[in-house]
Amino acid sequence: MKRKAFTLIELLVVIAIIAILAAILFPVFAQAKRAAKGSVAISGAKQMGLAQLMYTNDYDDQFSPVVEYLPPSSNDWAAFPWEYLQQPYMKSWGILLDPTGPISAANATADNTGDAFAIYGLWGMPPEQAATNGNYSQYTFGTSATGKAMTGGKVWSYDGIGGVANGGYDIWCRFGYNMGNVPSMATTAVANPSDQVMIAQAATWDFMWQQSNADSFSLYFSSAPSNTYGSVATDCAPVARMLNSMGPDVGTTPYSTGGGIVPATQEPTGRTCYAATDGHAKSVPWRQLMGTTIPIGSRTGTAIKAFWPAGN
Repeated sequence: MKRKAFTLIELLVVIAIIAILAAILFPVFAQAKRAAKGSVAISGAKQMGLAQLMYTNDYDDQFSPVVEYLPPSSNDWAAFPWEYLQQPYMKSWGILLDPTGPISAANATADNTGDAFAIYGLWGMPPEQAATNGNYSQYTFGTSATGKAMTGGKVWSYDGIGGVANGGYDIWCRFGYNMGNVPSMATTAVANPSDQVMIAQAATWDFMWQQSNADSFSLYFSSAPSNTYGSVATDCAPVARMLNSMGPDVGTTPYSTGGGIVPATQEPTGRTCYAATDGHAKSVPWRQLMGTTIPIGSRTGTAIKAFWPAGN
């Protein structure tokens, strides 16, 4: 009695076909997964933007401060970033979990939730120059080697929308913010609401702009726990987190936790997710967001359109 069976050649052909299909489909699946993460990030930015707009309805049309400190008399280090101030409107810390970032729900323990998790800064809000100890010569982009390469040797100005509550210089964590209370901008004061960044993917909750670094889209020395990637090299601007690898910015730093500042080799080349001051959210190439400029009306020069709420 004869038994029918596959020959070895037939089995090898089937295995080869399966391998070819897997090689074709797995990258597609990975791409779909990355796209899904990007969609979740955009949705989170949208929810945070809506929470911010609800906040403005209760606070005389003003955006929340970038950060609120305890009163100077308390001599306390406590800082309450904008994410914390808006929790009554977000009603969820989970919104802050950026699936394209380094912190996941699985490791969102008591060490990086609540106040501490907010300080880690998966998302940042741009502080206005008036709230910080800087000046417009320090709120500039195009003075570093990598900045000049992107701006063509020109110097561009920028500004933000968020103020500070109980700022000052008496405690280290408040350094860089002006004394007392500096109100945030009002929504009606933003000239082009659909173009101005309100919240963006970041490594710190205030982009570190208060440190008054010239060309502060580069890197700034910081203690390792103070930013998302646990690195002494901190991105001082929106980050290009939405990449094929969904990791740190391309071409900036390997995020080493030791040593000094790691020099940037170029400005980021990935995509950034952000919410605009009119509440809509999307992702765009980092260089498009930071490289689109407008002429400055009040002073001679050029400004980054997404970070110039006064308009031209």
